[in-house]
Amino acid sequence: MKIGIVSEGVSDFKILKHIIGRCYRDYDPNIIPLKPKLNTQGKQNGFGTWQGVFNYISDDSKLIVESLEEGCDFVVIQIDTDVCDQYGVDKNLGVDEKFSEVCEIIKKKIHPDFPIEKAVFAICFDEIECWLIPFVSDNKKECDNMDRCLNIVNKHISKQGITIDKDNKNSLQAQRAYENILSNKKKKVEIEECSKFNYGFEKFLYQLNEIISA
Repeated sequence: MKIGIVSEGVSDFKILKHIIGRCYRDYDPNIIPLKPKLNTQGKQNGFGTWQGVFNYISDDSKLIVESLEEGCDFVVIQIDTDVCDQYGVDKNLGVDEKFSEVCEIIKKKIHPDFPIEKAVFAICFDEIECWLIPFVSDNKKECDNMDRCLNIVNKHISKQGITIDKDNKNSLQAQRAYENILSNKKKKVEIEECSKFNYGFEKFLYQLNEIISA
């Protein structure tokens, strides 16, 4: 199974790669970074952000060409909702309605020649680091949080002498920190338990299961 990933940054890619790789290892997934590309050191080439995601999926020489060349069975499209008002979605919506609105925005942006049934939406409330809180904390109130999630993650991992700089998530130090966090949950059942704390995380796994079962 070949799975392409279009994400805001290299840290988002690595988190999604870990989740997919551990949950669906029986299907021998080959996980491909479509956007951003990674160099030989695993660092990010070019700029990320939500604008980069939208530019990539709408460009007639990017998603539809590269996903075909790579032979992707489906493509994960990831975006955070912390600044969703900047791309046309009301920040005050409930999570279910916001999820639907963000998916609709992506569907409108995606190139019309791309088969939409091959798209899987990784909508992160409010950022992908919120998905990681249950990887480092057993506190339900913390795990349910969707605000300043990186601060909560850093509070826990700082006890091990590591932190993630929110302004430099692609540094080698940050990448080691993400790898350390992800190593806490390697079994599918553990990751599924973590997903129950975040609507977008849970919906992501649900979509993957739907595609695989089909």
